[in-house]
Amino acid sequence: MKKGGLRRLVAAVIFDMDGLMFDTESLNMRGWVEAGRRHGYEMTEEVVYGHIGANLAVTRRLMTEHFGPGFDFDAVRADRVAWSFAHIERNGMPEKPGLRELLSWLRSNGLKTAIATSSERRFVDFYMAHADLDHPFDAVVTGDRVARSKPEPDIFLEAASELGAVPADCVVLEDSYNGIKAAHAAGMLPVMVPDLLPPTPEVERLLYRRVDSLDRVIPVLEELNRA
Repeated sequence: MKKGGLRRLVAAVIFDMDGLMFDTESLNMRGWVEAGRRHGYEMTEEVVYGHIGANLAVTRRLMTEHFGPGFDFDAVRADRVAWSFAHIERNGMPEKPGLRELLSWLRSNGLKTAIATSSERRFVDFYMAHADLDHPFDAVVTGDRVARSKPEPDIFLEAASELGAVPADCVVLEDSYNGIKAAHAAGMLPVMVPDLLPPTPEVERLLYRRVDSLDRVIPVLEELNRA
């Protein structure tokens, strides 16, 4: 028996970051709207939601396709990032309910953990510094380190490799459609904690489980380790 009485059927839990650990997708939505307004573009929910879970290259392509070749993606995004970072510095890191409870449980039961986010490393460092979580993740894989963005499985497979875990023994926690598709393609167990968007019927079919908050992941893991 392992620490905490669990048999090690789940070897690792892999976390998405934006919209899963931190309530930053809605914050970024507001930042995109404000940055777009400054540059004369209307950032609708449809435009922003279309790239949730995607890396920088995919986001750039999607927005340029929507607004046209004259769209200055780098300038608009720089304003969006500056707006979001300033908001966090003024108001603190918006943490998702149940995050600390889940991380504490994972530590006490000896499960490996990783962050696998389409964001760049500077976002991970900024968020973690302002969240003060005091949790030593065993691996951090960012979107600029893999060739293909979610919904391709590359980022989760890299995380499993760095953890020394078999993909089938990994639970992935995600809020985005692209992330769920990527976890399923990686042969992992996708658990969705919805944020801005509820699962579509297509996404629902890919899920191992859907829960309302991160602390509700604990019973799912306990069930898996009793199987």
